Amino acid sequence: MSLFDLFRKKQTAEHASEMPLKKRLASMRCKRVNYVACDFEELCSQMQQAADNNGNADCLVKLTPVNYYALKDEYIEAAFYSDEEHEENYVIFRLIKFDKPVRSSGIYPVSKDILRKAFEKLGAVSF
Repeated sequence: MSLFDLFRKKQTAEHASEMPLKKRLASMRCKRVNYVACDFEELCSQMQQAADNNGNADCLVKLTPVNYYALKDEYIEAAFYSDEEHEENYVIFRLIKFDKPVRSSGIYPVSKDILRKAFEKLGAVSF
């Protein structure tokens, strides 16, 4: 035990699970994907309904991925956050117009199966 250990707060397993969501997201892996622009409000409301009802977020799988250079003036950027085992997954959407973020959504939980389906549309992703 060193002198600095006296001033350090002890971390417990319970405390780690009670960390605020934004702090947990900072420690997770992030993958950004661009999608063809659609009705942003409708997308956010469908994701919120899925989160409230613990249902499937099938609207996420219906989005069409796009290359950044193919559609620069307006697109939706999705930031997928996941832990090492892909058991805890979240997504945040941003509406981008002319390379500037216009709107941002909340943080929505995503199941492992929906995340797998969304990544399969991008190419061969296995986890």
